[in-house]
This record gives sequence, structure tokens and C-alpha cells, in this order.
Amino acid sequence: MTDKNPSIGIVIVNYNGAKYQNAAIKTIKEQTYQNYQIVVVDSASTDDSVELLVEAYGEDVTVLREKENCGFAAGSNIGIRYCLEHGADYILLLNNDVELDSLLLENLVADADENTVVVPKIYFYEPSDRIWAAGGILNWNHCETKHYGIEEKDIGQCDERQYVNFAPACCMLLHRSVFERVGYFDEAFFMYYEDTDLCVRLLENGYQILYEPEARMWHKVSSSSGGQNSKVSVYYIYRNQLYFMKKHSDKARFRGRCYAVLKAMTKAVTAPIRRKNDGVIFTAYLDYLKGKMYRKR
Repeated sequence: MTDKNPSIGIVIVNYNGAKYQNAAIKTIKEQTYQNYQIVVVDSASTDDSVELLVEAYGEDVTVLREKENCGFAAGSNIGIRYCLEHGADYILLLNNDVELDSLLLENLVADADENTVVVPKIYFYEPSDRIWAAGGILNWNHCETKHYGIEEKDIGQCDERQYVNFAPACCMLLHRSVFERVGYFDEAFFMYYEDTDLCVRLLENGYQILYEPEARMWHKVSSSSGGQNSKVSVYYIYRNQLYFMKKHSDKARFRGRCYAVLKAMTKAVTAPIRRKNDGVIFTAYLDYLKGKMYRKR
């Protein structure tokens, strides 16, 4: 029999989130579904985000302080283990640069079970009617992911509940059995592509990923890494794409791997002309070939 009021461990990884983290916590506290605990893993922040968090919410939030920046993958694993050890039935992975609709938890829990991972409709924070992700797809022919509906104004085109083969982990509800059967995030990724890797392993182990459009939230995209086109983001995306393709070489077709590398090299070569940060792709590739994974030192 399915528990109608399961406990949820909400895991948030913080790195210098003083400008937006408390706004995220505020919208969690406003949820209609209240059987949850909030665990913030602080990844050696150098701002006053932890102090502001404790001042505003005190014992309502458990803060686990790390001595160094451990990244999203390892930080999430630390929070997940803590929540499971303290009896959580489900884990909600959540970025700290988001704001939630008050019915988000209620709508996610309504669809979740031991075999179903549930993800919401995610909007850009600004403009707030533009979709960032309505679930997504992993295209093995290109070895890359795409968010459904991205950059589109929401006029109801993504209002159908559907199963997907990929979704970003900035908001994802998973049953505790996932971590017993599938395992945790691969910490070699540090950040970026760790969610893609997890989605592949979920499907390999018989889980389904359900997109639930009635669950809604807004995302201040890539705030902790300086923006989605910052040097930090570009570096980890392209280094980790190589690692991901090798790790799943049984699925990443040769044509797809060639496409991905050619696309990346084209972006890197033309970066000065386009005045983009894609020149860092060269460094990302060299570091991968040297076996430099986890956090860039």
C-alpha cells in the first residue's frame, strides 16, 4: 500500500547563494504539503549565505557545512545520505536559485511511487512565462540533451503529462529505493552531466521519469556557476560530455560522438569571432585527456 503522506528530504547544495537562497527556502515553507525536512549542504561558501539562512530559518533547516567546494554531485550525495539516514521516504533534489509554486510538492508526490521519478514544469525566473524545461530528451545520435519547450512562451503546449528519458536535476523527486538500486551521483562530474548520467542509469534499472506540468517552479538559471555561458559552465559541460560518452559508450553511437566533438571544436575555434567563452573547451578537452576529473584545480 502506498503511503499517502510520505516524508520528503529536500536536498539543496549551496555555494555563495546569499542573493537568492532564502527566497527559495521561503517558497518551500509556503508549500501546501508539509511533511518534509530541508537539508542544505554548504559547499564552503565564502559569502554570508549560511549566516543569512540560519538567521532567517534557524532550526527549520539543517545545514551541513563542507570544508571545500565539493560540487553539485558530491554535495547532493552528502545531503541524500543524511536524509535517508533520518528516515526520508523520498528525496527532492532542488537547486537553491529557484522559487516554487505552493502546490509543487503536493503535485509531485501525487504522481510519485517506488518506480516513478517525477519532475515539474520549470520556467525561467525572468521572463516568468518562458519555459526552461518541460522534461527533456537525451539524443544519442548527438550525445546531447535538450529541454522540451525551452525559451518558448507557455501557451499550453507543454501541458500534457508524459514520460521522458531526461530531465534536469534542479528539481527531481525520487523514491529512496533509487539510491539502493541505482546508486548515487557520479562525483567525477563535479557539476553538469551528472543528472544526464543519473537519468540513463534510472532507465537502465527499470525506473520511469514522469513530467508533471501541474507542478511548477521558476529558475534563476546557473546562478552559482556565473550563468549558463560562463567559463565555469562551458568548461564543465564540455569536459563532462566526453566523460559521459565514454562511460556510456554502449549507447553513445560513434556518429553521435563524432558529432559532439566536431560541434565543440567548431565552437572553440570560432569563440574569438563570436566573443564567447567557448575557447575554454580546449582546456576542458585537455584536462579530460589527462584524466583530470572532479573539481578543476
